[in-house]
Amino acid sequence: MNIEDLYTFHVVAQEQSISKAAETLNFVQSNITARIKRLEHEYETQLFYRHRHGVTLTSTGKALMAYTEQILQLIEESKKAIIHSKSPTGPLAIGAMETAAAVRLPPLLAAYGKRYPEVELLLHTDSTSELVKMVLNREIEGAFIAGEANHPYLCEFPVFEEKLVFVVQRNLTSRLVKDDLEQYNLIVFKSGCFYRTTMEDWLRAEGIVPKRTMELNTLEGIIGCVKAGLGMSMLTESVVDQLDRNHDLARYPLPGTAGSVSTRFIYHKDIVKTAAFNMFVTMCQDEQP
Repeated sequence: MNIEDLYTFHVVAQEQSISKAAETLNFVQSNITARIKRLEHEYETQLFYRHRHGVTLTSTGKALMAYTEQILQLIEESKKAIIHSKSPTGPLAIGAMETAAAVRLPPLLAAYGKRYPEVELLLHTDSTSELVKMVLNREIEGAFIAGEANHPYLCEFPVFEEKLVFVVQRNLTSRLVKDDLEQYNLIVFKSGCFYRTTMEDWLRAEGIVPKRTMELNTLEGIIGCVKAGLGMSMLTESVVDQLDRNHDLARYPLPGTAGSVSTRFIYHKDIVKTAAFNMFVTMCQDEQP
């Protein structure tokens, strides 16, 4: 069964004649008859009474007619919503790192929601590596990641520039040197976090081996443990500004070019670009540094 069969059934029922339906649809009568027989076989019942004046619906044909009208109406509504809508509507699934979701995105998402209230905006937070996988698998329509994706199937552009800083409890030290770094625990997100990888790569290059590594699932958990003096972490300066209002943390910029990282928006080259998606990309590009 297909939609064309149901549409043909609907026209025959309205015209009460296979020959008139053939004229309306510009089909030969045998084509119409074949479509009706296919539906009758599918539903295992007779849909029309045939008589010398044409055809009329059987009781089961009337039942199918009621469903057919609903189906065809829904199809028309879907066309209006997806093809003909001038204003963005429908769901829009976006991914982001937790650091970006906590600080950078709320103003952007709020502005987008105010401008396009008919869009159902869905935000999924995860590590950069997981977000890249989700975009490649088309599980989400786009994502904010740290650094460059550099994948042939992805489009990307920078949205925010971030500065990376080591953070420790302010009372622990007045400066951060190699001996300090080696005596602290490393408090980080799970593997796949870009900032964790950046910190571990820098420490390894400097020959620094932290005491041990503690993995946490939330930004609040990491900040709380660092404030409690349980170790050090690396975060963006914007996150520290937002979540350390009482200045409990001492911050130390990561030396060199590694200390500056762009947050980029990525999306699949072959994704279906809805009006909601296109407007979101436009607003993101307006944020470009």
